[in-house]
Amino acid sequence: MSKTLPQTLQGPRVTLVPMNLDFVDAITEVLQDARISETTTVPHPYTRDMAVEHLSRSEESWKNGNADWAILSAKNQRFLGRLEFWRGQRDPKSAEVGYFIRTDAWGEGFMTEALGLAVDFAFEQMDVTRIDWYCHVENWGSWKPAWRNGFKREGIRRRAEGPALWQASLLITDAREPKTPWDGPGAGQGPALDPSRPGKLVEQFHRTYSMPVRLGTGSLPTIDYERLNMRMSLIREEFAELMGAVYGPAARSLVEEATEKAVDGDDHTRDLIETADALADLVYVIYGMAIESGIDLDAVLAEVQASNLSKLMPDGSVKLREDGKVLKGPNFFVPNIARALGIDQG
Repeated sequence: MSKTLPQTLQGPRVTLVPMNLDFVDAITEVLQDARISETTTVPHPYTRDMAVEHLSRSEESWKNGNADWAILSAKNQRFLGRLEFWRGQRDPKSAEVGYFIRTDAWGEGFMTEALGLAVDFAFEQMDVTRIDWYCHVENWGSWKPAWRNGFKREGIRRRAEGPALWQASLLITDAREPKTPWDGPGAGQGPALDPSRPGKLVEQFHRTYSMPVRLGTGSLPTIDYERLNMRMSLIREEFAELMGAVYGPAARSLVEEATEKAVDGDDHTRDLIETADALADLVYVIYGMAIESGIDLDAVLAEVQASNLSKLMPDGSVKLREDGKVLKGPNFFVPNIARALGIDQG
């Protein structure tokens, strides 16, 4: 393994300096805050002896093909944090990134800039093509710099001991911009949810817009309720849209005409078991088509969810159609499906 030559990286607001023993006191002081240890592998309490031991390995780490920087304020050289790359053991063309920043600098954007500088260095100087990132699930402060730099979350890594981890990666071929809308705190839509659990996404939509939620209330399932026709009309609309997208406008018109006639022929048969079975089969075959088509439906759902939750009126109220469908407020934005599919439309 070829060594990595230590380099200082300069940005507008931060400077990345190769880590050394000069930073022992600074890093010891910063790591007295237990909040950093809550979401990292840094032990607490953290002692000066620990800092000496850890930082004394930095020079050797560079020689082994890794990288290790102190993050400083470009304005006054104040110590802000640390950022490291560890060469992948299985894939030497990959590296894992880890970082922390002092708590009184959280939310200031320093780590976003530092990570961007380090990623450039890794791809250009370390000869890696993939960077892996991990953090405790729902550690939004760690995720935001990665998200801003184009990392894509790939799932949850289970562990026998300790909390589960989000895992994400950035490829050398990836655009250095967010792959999906911001899904964490401050997004204006409540807590973020896993797009691979679509039922939870829809429940969040219902609760946001004060729509009925029968599931989980202890009430028995039923399809005998006032809004049933509205629910079926939404399914009809989306099915017709799909037919038009695949087969063309004429096919869409035929489906719309046929389903209107089907509704007119309603004999008020309400088979709950068959309805549940059909709904499950629809979800199954829809995901099947997405998988066979190479469509990352979870990524598309994240875009659609962000769009749907932008329908609120500026005062937080909800505008409804006569049949109860939520209408779009002035801050509504359309989902960026091309972004979810990784298609560059620029």
